[in-house]
Parts: sequence; structure tokens; C-alpha cells
Amino acid sequence: MRLKKLAADYGVTFTAASPGLFKAGLDSEFQALHLNHLLPMSMDLAASVGVNTMIVFAPNRSSAKDAGEFDKVVDLLGKAVDKAAGNGFTVQLENLPGSWADTSDACLAVLQAVNRPEFGYVWDTGNLYEAEQTHFRAGYEKLKPYIRNVHLKDGAIENGQMIWKRYGEGVTDVKGQIQALKDDNYAGTLVLEAACKPHHLDDFPSSTKYLKSIL
Repeated sequence: MRLKKLAADYGVTFTAASPGLFKAGLDSEFQALHLNHLLPMSMDLAASVGVNTMIVFAPNRSSAKDAGEFDKVVDLLGKAVDKAAGNGFTVQLENLPGSWADTSDACLAVLQAVNRPEFGYVWDTGNLYEAEQTHFRAGYEKLKPYIRNVHLKDGAIENGQMIWKRYGEGVTDVKGQIQALKDDNYAGTLVLEAACKPHHLDDFPSSTKYLKSIL
């Protein structure tokens, strides 16, 4: 009810729901809980505010080198997509360091293996840089046929740790990412993730101003 009121009061259109699905080890009891209970509950909530897109993550990689683990990941995500599609939803995979969708190549492998028309990709450029520490261009060329949503972050590796910064102050090349999307006539969602460490109240306005200057 709060979300509905905010939408009415401020003209907000919600575009996706992201309840953190499958953010656990593949063998965790949470995976079945997420697939069979959290996913349906999240779809009910999302539908009530006019959303028909669900964001998911790939399970975390295990320290053991199990040759069959990738196939299990694909099976789990395939079941989730089929369940969502049966309820009129599309699904987007978001990349995350430490998961089976951490690098550009890993994301591409999962997307190709699941191979459903309802299964697209959230291009989280900051998370990719944290995992790969390479310029976005090569990964973008591989993944752009699947991109339905873009999460923008900027940051840099400092003392071995990813530190999020205001747009234009990091090394993830936000300006280049926007130009690449414009060149390819991208028409999907663009999400501002303007978190910084340490956080200041003017971080978001500052990053918003920078983004507007390059759009």
C-alpha cells in the first residue's frame, strides 16, 4: 500500500522487483525456499504495483571444483524463469562478484545455457569492474544482445577493495558506457546506484547532475 501511494503521489512507475533471489550457495536450503516460496510471493507483490519483471542472481560459487555445478545453476535458473514466465513475468540476471554470473564471460555462459526468450540481463557495470577490473567494452560487445536493464555505479579498486564513488570520479567509465548505449539505441531501463563510501547526502544529487550532463 505504501508503494502504491508513492506511485500515485509522485508519478512513480516501478520497473522491476529484486528480492535478492538465489544469493546463497548452490547447496543452501535457501535455494529451494527462494524458488518455491520467495519467488511466488515476490511476483504477487510485484504484480500488485504493476511490475512484471523479476531480477535474480546466480548462486554463489563454491570453493570446491564440482564439474556438475554449472549445470545445476542453469537448471535452477531455468526453473525460475519458467515459473515466472508462466505468471506473465520476464526475468533479468544481475551480475555479482563471487556468483556464477560474476564476469562477462560467466554471465554470457549462463544466459546462453538457460536460453529462454523471457531471460535477459542486468548490465551492472560497477559489479563487472569489481570482478574483472577491465574496461567495459569487450564485455559489453558480448552481452549487449541480452541487456534489458543497466545499473550504473562508479568506483575504483583501492587497497584491494572496490570503493564506490560519485559518477565521474571512478574508473568504470560511466561516460563511455552511456555513449555506448546511446550509439546502440538502447531503450531499456537505466538505474542509478550512486552509493559511496563514506556516504554523504549530496552523493546522489552530484551523480545525477553528472549523468544528466552526458545523456
